[in-house]
Amino acid sequence: MMNVLILEDEPLIAQGLEREVRAHFGKRLGNLALHDNVPQALAALAQEQVDLLLLDLNLHGADGYELLRLAQKAPLQTIIVSAHAERSITAFEFGVLDFVAKPFSRERLHKALQRYTERHTDAASLAVKKRGALEWIAMADIDHVQADGHYSNIVLRSGEQCFHDLPIDKLMALLPPHFLRVHRSYIVNSLGFKRLQIAAGGKYALDTQTSTGIPVSRSSYPALKQRLLG
Repeated sequence: MMNVLILEDEPLIAQGLEREVRAHFGKRLGNLALHDNVPQALAALAQEQVDLLLLDLNLHGADGYELLRLAQKAPLQTIIVSAHAERSITAFEFGVLDFVAKPFSRERLHKALQRYTERHTDAASLAVKKRGALEWIAMADIDHVQADGHYSNIVLRSGEQCFHDLPIDKLMALLPPHFLRVHRSYIVNSLGFKRLQIAAGGKYALDTQTSTGIPVSRSSYPALKQRLLG
């Protein structure tokens, strides 16, 4: 069971979000709360654990990001639902799961909700070599993969590294769809995206919750930018 909080000051949009959240999660949904201002939402977070927050950025003139600043230690995932698409880069600096621009389609919202579902229900694992032994790791624990000749080096979210004896091309075929090839030598778990760096000379790099400066090829940049912006 999971708890969801919707923070939205437009009643019709809030009702639509509630309807789609209930449709997506079904019996897995525990408590679903709707609030339209930051103080109410903070009080709700203090009273009960919230797993997923759907957050508007303009709440009767108040900034929705203020809630994220005040609730940094709360163990929740956030999906921003806002008409202010220009503020999406700031959203990912807070480590939000997704940014859904208004007006949104039902399909786009469910894509964001599915991203949350995959992140928390994906029990798939991968056999790797760690400390001279064969161990199984959860796909969700992988931050990124780096090519190492005919083999692959896997970097976990913890920062620990392990070895796989498949080359990166073949390993890519074993990974779930949210793993993206951002460079000929790098695969990144898109659920850990934090920011995309743009430098002079058409050079790009990706930061995750664990790592910084992962190279991004020019050919991968357009699709990656679209993925980050939703």
